[in-house]
Amino acid sequence: MDKATSAQPGAALAIARHMARLRNFRTASQILSRVDLDELGLIDQCFAGITLLSAQDGLLADQLLAPRLAALEDRAHGRAEAARLGEWIQLSGLRTTDKLHALGRLMAPLSGPQANGSTIRGLRFREFRLRQGALEKVDVLEYFQGDEEDPFQWKDNLRYVGDLVTHGHAETARTLLERQIARHGFRDRAVVEASLRFDSGSLVQDLQVIPEAFHGIPGVLALAHDLRSHGPAHEDFFDACQAAARKGYGAMDVYSKDSLLRVLTVKDLLSDLDTLVPHLSGLPDTMLGARCGHGLIAMVEGSNRDAAELLRSVLVEDPNYTIAATGLRFVQARLDDGVTVIDLRNQIGYGSASAGRPGIRLGDRDQATTLLLQGHYLKSWSVRRTGPHWRTLKRDLGSRFLNYEALPEDPGSSLFLIADDGVGDEIRTAQYLGELAERYRVTASCDPRLLTLLERSFPSVEFIGVPRRVRGVLNPVYDGRYSDFLLASHLTAACDPYVAAADHVTFGQNLTFNRFAGVLPREDTGAYLVPDLAREVATPGDRLKVGLVWKSHFSSGSRRMMYLGVEQFEPLLGVDGVDFWSVQHTIDPAESAYCVEHGIRQIEDVDLFDDFEGLAGHLASMDLIIGISTVPMELAAAVGTPAWLLGFSPENYYYRTGGGATSIDQLSRNSTVVAPPWIDFTAPYQDCVDLVMADCRDRLVRLVRASRPGRGE
Repeated sequence: MDKATSAQPGAALAIARHMARLRNFRTASQILSRVDLDELGLIDQCFAGITLLSAQDGLLADQLLAPRLAALEDRAHGRAEAARLGEWIQLSGLRTTDKLHALGRLMAPLSGPQANGSTIRGLRFREFRLRQGALEKVDVLEYFQGDEEDPFQWKDNLRYVGDLVTHGHAETARTLLERQIARHGFRDRAVVEASLRFDSGSLVQDLQVIPEAFHGIPGVLALAHDLRSHGPAHEDFFDACQAAARKGYGAMDVYSKDSLLRVLTVKDLLSDLDTLVPHLSGLPDTMLGARCGHGLIAMVEGSNRDAAELLRSVLVEDPNYTIAATGLRFVQARLDDGVTVIDLRNQIGYGSASAGRPGIRLGDRDQATTLLLQGHYLKSWSVRRTGPHWRTLKRDLGSRFLNYEALPEDPGSSLFLIADDGVGDEIRTAQYLGELAERYRVTASCDPRLLTLLERSFPSVEFIGVPRRVRGVLNPVYDGRYSDFLLASHLTAACDPYVAAADHVTFGQNLTFNRFAGVLPREDTGAYLVPDLAREVATPGDRLKVGLVWKSHFSSGSRRMMYLGVEQFEPLLGVDGVDFWSVQHTIDPAESAYCVEHGIRQIEDVDLFDDFEGLAGHLASMDLIIGISTVPMELAAAVGTPAWLLGFSPENYYYRTGGGATSIDQLSRNSTVVAPPWIDFTAPYQDCVDLVMADCRDRLVRLVRASRPGRGE
């Protein structure tokens, strides 16, 4: 920055380009503030405008753009100029209609030999993205084909592969890729990466054909990471990419190093990052990937103030670095400085995602989760109505669709309920189905694993099984109906007749919104799901039967801070008069061995992941379940088994207690949040776990004494 202050305009511009390439947009923007931007050529002005939009100076960027747009027809634009100006227009703070008009004016003069060139295709793709972002009903094939006789010949059309798939044109995407593979083979990195993204990499039947020179490239490593669970060959490929990245790191330039470190933060490969960059000493502050990585490592280690300082410094420079924002949200919940991520967003915005404007974005995850931590349930749910999937249904269904809105007073009308979010959320939402069925004729989608359980529990409701998840992973069906990932997962073609016939359409989380709005009643206790008597499990004799669950199916990254290891239950295991059972639905061999060694029984006659009827029978036979919020915990509470949710993290505690106002779980029935009211979340993670486990042990001893006279300590 000091060099830039005293540098000549040309040198200052070069330094700003360097900083922007490293995504240090705030610093680059500050350097540009010392340059007379009006005197720059068009290419340099485009760079300046895009950089300002990527920081917090979007208003200045739009002011700089205005005269360029006013004189758009006054000069011919070269290909590079048109391409960069198109990017500036797309990212600007103009209204979408004005952006589209400007792009149309920019494309109009591009005729003759340029008409089918890469520039016009790039601008056409920007128009497609703008219309799609505005939730217009667009035909991706129209943009992919354009005026081309053979759009499959152009490698730059690989940018459409993902959109072709989500709009129901997977075979067109396959043809495009096959043509490009035939032309370039796998010696072209763009073809390799596009092929790995498509259909879980099915077009790359032999991963050994991918040149070793590509293995250490950050984008290829990221894709290898995502595909590693597909089989031994994919695991070997990921290992090879990891090894190549580690080996090649020292010879990389600073831009490639930072790009690699960013991938390692996003993919939760922090041990790899720590190996490559064991400390920040000697590294320039401009390497945000390293700073973010060490911020996340500090978070995991419980050094929350260090983590906050590092992650804040990253976000101030690059407000669009999402993993840094996620980490900071977790860290701020563990500090006592009264500052939230919302406060920071109000200062820095989201970079290019908010057109360089400071301020919180309505419905952003930062906002919704911070409001939950503060106990502002109604507002936390209401701001989520900005989600593009629900806005799409609002566009299509109009007033029939209730998007975080009050349920209507319309007795006897028909209502279709979309099962959304995770299966645990679906189970929890089912507590309102009885009341809903008294008001409306209800049809509801559900996870097929819950179908018979729900039909038995709510005989007046018609249920439709929608297999939107496979082993916990969303499984969208892109058949051309919805290009949105969530709608394609939750609202399959089988639902269409019911949606068309319903007087009202809504979704599970809107029932929770209506509970906090006072439209639906809330009951703290009482079973609402009825297990199958044929799957009934015998209840114990004079000993308490207690289930333990310690993690979700998804337990990577910062989510681990809300979960436990099975060994952390050890303080409870010595309580006399209790038989402990694992009800953990995803358990690895080491955890299973621990259970055997420490006398924690395991359910062996039921697939705890797929057989919810069998799991419900076991849970109903238990006196208590202890652990964290996940499917077994929610299902136990639903069948009437008391649940103790361990509040060792701010998320587990504040989310469920109205910001600490009560120990009664505000989301699930039959659930109590266990934690001393004086718990201090600024303490290290393990200290909080130890405190909560001690409290839980005391409660369990008292429960044994009350339930089994003569037992307990």
